[in-house]
Amino acid sequence: MLCENVLYTQKTLAERYGISIAALQRWYPYAGIVKPRKRGGYFDAAAVEIADIFYVAIKIRRLTCKEYLQQVIPAGGLDAYLQKVNDVSLYDFLTKHISNEEKNNLIVQAVIKRIERNEAYKPTSTTVAGVA
Repeated sequence: MLCENVLYTQKTLAERYGISIAALQRWYPYAGIVKPRKRGGYFDAAAVEIADIFYVAIKIRRLTCKEYLQQVIPAGGLDAYLQKVNDVSLYDFLTKHISNEEKNNLIVQAVIKRIERNEAYKPTSTTVAGVA
């Protein structure tokens, strides 16, 4: 089971993605990641979530940083971009359209679990048709 309550520094976040700290720092302007204010500070959960989506976009969907900035962000995010360009949701893309090796990637699994958790908490419609 993945522990979602992990605190990440630049070093540990770079290790999570298998990249150098310098490469992670190059992600910031493209992904919209906010660096911790204090030296040695920790990234908040929102920054990790953004970084995970950016990782999926560039490593799994194989978009360039420039494509992410110019196409994914204006589309409203990776899910909206995939629906517009590929007619598939991010969840379906990650669960049905990538290799098993990619599906087993730690980051891909975290994004899938996050989507499933968010879907589970969406309010259901309580309106019943035909009731007066």
